[in-house]
Amino acid sequence: MADPKPKGEIAVFGAFLRCLIRHAGPRLWAVLGLLVVTGALESARLLLIFPLLASIGVGRGAMLSKAGQWGTAVLLRLHLPTTPLVVLSIFVLVTIGQAVLRAYTNSLSLQVETGFTSFLRERFYRAMVRADWLFLSRQRASDLTQTLMEELRAVGGVTQTLLNLSASLATTAARVAVALWLSPLITLFALASGAALAWGLRKLRARVMALGESTRAMNAELAAAVTEHLAGLKIAKSHGREAHHLNRFRRAMDRIAVQTLRVYRLNAAAGIWRQSGSVIGIAIFFAFAISVAHVSSARLLVLAYIFTGLQGIQASLQASWQGIFSALPSFAAAEKTRAALLAAAEAPEPESPVRIPLDREIVLENVSFRYDPARPAAAVHELSLIIPAREVIAFCGPSGAGKSTTADLVLGLLTPTGGRVLIDGQPLAGDRIHNWRQSIGYVPQETFLFNDTVRANLLWARPEATEENLRSALRMAAAERFVDKLPLGWDTLLGDRGVRLSGGERQRIALARAILRRPSLLVLDEATSSLDTENERLIQDAIEGLRGEVTILIIAHRLSTVRVADRIVVLREGRLVESGSWDELAGRERGAFKQLLTAGELA
Repeated sequence: MADPKPKGEIAVFGAFLRCLIRHAGPRLWAVLGLLVVTGALESARLLLIFPLLASIGVGRGAMLSKAGQWGTAVLLRLHLPTTPLVVLSIFVLVTIGQAVLRAYTNSLSLQVETGFTSFLRERFYRAMVRADWLFLSRQRASDLTQTLMEELRAVGGVTQTLLNLSASLATTAARVAVALWLSPLITLFALASGAALAWGLRKLRARVMALGESTRAMNAELAAAVTEHLAGLKIAKSHGREAHHLNRFRRAMDRIAVQTLRVYRLNAAAGIWRQSGSVIGIAIFFAFAISVAHVSSARLLVLAYIFTGLQGIQASLQASWQGIFSALPSFAAAEKTRAALLAAAEAPEPESPVRIPLDREIVLENVSFRYDPARPAAAVHELSLIIPAREVIAFCGPSGAGKSTTADLVLGLLTPTGGRVLIDGQPLAGDRIHNWRQSIGYVPQETFLFNDTVRANLLWARPEATEENLRSALRMAAAERFVDKLPLGWDTLLGDRGVRLSGGERQRIALARAILRRPSLLVLDEATSSLDTENERLIQDAIEGLRGEVTILIIAHRLSTVRVADRIVVLREGRLVESGSWDELAGRERGAFKQLLTAGELA
């Protein structure tokens, strides 16, 4: 992978800083202010060394620098004796005060980090849930989960690293200020050597960022492998494909292990360069200070203390800077995904969505839809259709006929690329899409239940429902009897995706959940295709019980399911071929519905 451009690094880092400042604001400035105070205490601590040396007889007379004289004068002005015990006590108190202040600053920094991480996650999640269904259906769920849970956590961690970097800079600034006072020439020489070392490591930083990007991609692939395996765990076991998934997992782990080793080697190389540069710098410093600058022993002692400490701080600065740039690819990737989610956002949801009753009809008026605008073939082509209120309508046709796409258009999950959908004469657009969804009950073929109780799964659809509402919905879905027989009744845990129930039981819980919403439109999308005869009969009995009270749209292949409909709509290649009652369509010798019956596609 090519090294990213330096200006790309700075651009991403700048975007991160702007985002952090906008969110953290006052708390961030408070942390930075405390760091300045901590740095000032570091300067005071260093200046106290001179009176301490003078009090024990080191650096008296000509060897006592102006800094030492100034420090002694300050103590005398405060009416404090300059005895070794007093100076040492003040030095200890300042050091302890600095440690306490640093601990409080670290605590506040942690609050900034956790708050910023929560902000990033909530902001990303908000963009995700507000994106339209078409865009979300094309995303890999594991990628979104990886970004939300792992990458944004790493980005939040950069905040702490950045604040630690600021703390090191504050300490560095304090030490450099004192050093400049003592010997500007030597200090400038030391700063120049440090800057040269940092400049020499710039290519290593670029490689760290590149490795961070590829590591992020590898972790995403690992998450995808695990997620897909768990989602298809039953079929994987039934087909004996565990070894396939294990090998895929192992390959992903091996790639990450190799990448981790590369990162370690790169960091080790950077560490070698830093340590080598530091020891060479210290050696040159002493040689220059003694041979060229002819620095006095007392001043040299303090400068040596300052610059030896700076070597450790410099190493910390380099490591922090490198850590920041290794995590920037995660921020860039998360921002790119978030921008795509925002671009695919639906119309804003109203603050108080209201239900839309269906009194007359749903009208599809010359509706067309393409999943890919670049492809000429449309999934639905100029479809005009009327769905009368409180009737049972069935969509049928061969696979790929556009049945589910048409249902998604009616649900408001997809927006027509041509034509429009009308609910009682009003276009399904803008705020009405969200209001319409409050009025819909939907039961898909692959039923999804939460790993929670029966009660919680039902209340998810309508949190304000009463006990009587729940029992009525279970009764109408032919689920009341078997739920009452569960070990804990309504409070029985259903397991992941409702695994502790049979397929028919899961489907009836899902139907009860949809009925509980008191929908204006109930959509059953292949809801009985995988059920046995008995469970299908129970679902059909539930449909019969709802006939005339709610508009029901059925998408089905099975003959028995289609037969309950008041009107059957036959689709082919996204076009309306014919519609009518069972008897009307079955009586047309050359009709499309008759051909489906003959071919056994509605068996």
